[in-house]
Amino acid sequence: MPSLPLKVQIAIRDIWNKGDGGLQTALKTLQDLLGHEVVIEPEWQLLLAALEEFYPDKTNFVNILAGCVEAWAKSMTELLEDSAHEDWTETVLEKSKYGKLRLFLEVSASDVGSTSWSEQRSGFVITLPKKKIFQPAELFPVFRGKLLACFESPKKAELPIRQGGAGDEWADVELDTTTGKPEVVEKPRAQPTSRSTTTVEFLPNVQSLPRPDELFLRPPYHLTVLPGHNEIEIQCSHSPTLKVLSEYLKRWCRINHHDTTEPAAVQITLCQSAFGLGELFDRLLLSTKETRYTNQFRVTTPMIVALIEGVLGYELVSSQQGTWTFRRDAEFKTL
Repeated sequence: MPSLPLKVQIAIRDIWNKGDGGLQTALKTLQDLLGHEVVIEPEWQLLLAALEEFYPDKTNFVNILAGCVEAWAKSMTELLEDSAHEDWTETVLEKSKYGKLRLFLEVSASDVGSTSWSEQRSGFVITLPKKKIFQPAELFPVFRGKLLACFESPKKAELPIRQGGAGDEWADVELDTTTGKPEVVEKPRAQPTSRSTTTVEFLPNVQSLPRPDELFLRPPYHLTVLPGHNEIEIQCSHSPTLKVLSEYLKRWCRINHHDTTEPAAVQITLCQSAFGLGELFDRLLLSTKETRYTNQFRVTTPMIVALIEGVLGYELVSSQQGTWTFRRDAEFKTL
């Protein structure tokens, strides 16, 4: 990856990392209050690529980002000090019980800022608006409201039970292509459509392509199942597909009572992609390796294939040499 522009490097040193500067002071106050280390390691190159059109002055770019994180830290500190939110504070302490509070800096697909808790990454995600910010303090009330709501349980989509009857139809899973969040709508499966025959005649301009976490929400979606000894690995270009599978399997996974620690019968792990700026998963691991000596359960390929084909609407392309390859050409609809 190319090095950062000199102005950005200098601004990181003089503004972001300045010990007595506004950002580090706010982070230290938060850290002292929590009693846990606060860790944030921005992906500067990716953040710059996403926002440089709004900040031609690279020093201002770093200054604004530092101001946004400072506003987040101050809103977090204010909530933790407020006795009216004791239950919320207890939840934060429980989430950061391993001695670190991790922060991740991302850029929204819209001009709206936000923040949320990511269970997969065990940290808070600070989402910057995709626009020029003049006063980072304007995000303070936004962050405060989102922080208060970030541990509320979202309404989870129910994966359908197969019903008999005319056509023996399955419900379809539909996903918002903007947010990547899954929803399920019970409706007949559409008739198979032919694959797109659009030919790409010219190589695209790299600068014009969206970020990977946005680009790969578009079809075609490719999925591969790699069965192994005590483990199944599912690779997919469509991150929300992996999240649906993960959430569904976690919801219905048994407990291994033969182990004194009573872990889940199958360890279900979403793996963050090496590419992109937002939350983008490219692998899902289903494993019994860690409990193979005490575990009577196994994860089997046919059950996973049934979910991929029957519920998510992927079509089998090949199943050679123990590898199952699927493809879906129809875009998941937006509700």
